[in-house]
Amino acid sequence: MIRINLLPLRDAERALGRRNQMSLVALGATISALIMVVPYMIQGRQMGQIEADIRETQAEIKIYTAKVAEVQDLDRLRLDVQAKLQVVRDLNDKRVGPARVLHDLSIATPENLWLLDFNEGNGHATLTGMALDNETIARFMRQLSSSDYFVAVDLVETSRRAGPAVRSRSGEQLTFTRFIVKSTIDYFGRNGAKPEGADVEAVEAQASGGRREKNA
Repeated sequence: MIRINLLPLRDAERALGRRNQMSLVALGATISALIMVVPYMIQGRQMGQIEADIRETQAEIKIYTAKVAEVQDLDRLRLDVQAKLQVVRDLNDKRVGPARVLHDLSIATPENLWLLDFNEGNGHATLTGMALDNETIARFMRQLSSSDYFVAVDLVETSRRAGPAVRSRSGEQLTFTRFIVKSTIDYFGRNGAKPEGADVEAVEAQASGGRREKNA
C-alpha cells in the first residue's frame, strides 16, 4: 500500500490563500488611499489656481487703482485750469470794463441833464448832476438801469435851485434840479451776476481800484 504525504501541499495552499488575502488587503488599502488622496490633490490644484487668480486680480486692481488716481488728478487739473481761464477772462473783461461803463453812461444821459461829478470806489459809484426837471432824472435812471454795467441804481437826493447865469429865451432865470444817484458798478458786464467756476474774490482783488471822473 502506497502512502502520500499531503501536508506540504496543504501548507502551500494555505500560504497561497494568505498571500491572496494580503494582496486583497493591500489592494483595498491602496484603493482607499487613492480615494482619499486623489480628491485632496485635485482640491489642492484647484486651490492653487484660485490663489493664482486672486493674485492676478489683486495686481490688476492695483493697476486700475493707479489709473483711477491719475484720472482724478487729471480732473482736478482740468478744473483748476478752467478756473484760471475764467479768472483770465474776467480780468480781461474788467480791464475793458471802464470804457464800456463810460460808454453806457454817455448813452444813458439824456438832453437837459448834465453830470457834474462821477465818483467811483470799490465798485460803488456816486453820480452828481443837474437836470431841468424830475422827469429827465427819472428817464436817466431808467436808461442807466438798462445797462449791464450799472446795478441797483438809486436816487439819493434831489434839490431845486437856480442855475448860475442861465436864463430862458424869455429872460427868466432857469431853475434846475440837482440830484445825487448811487449805483453799483459791474465791470464784468454781467449785471451783478457772479461768474461760474472762478474765484470771484481773487478776480476782484486783482482788478480792484477806484476811478474818478468829473464832467462839467
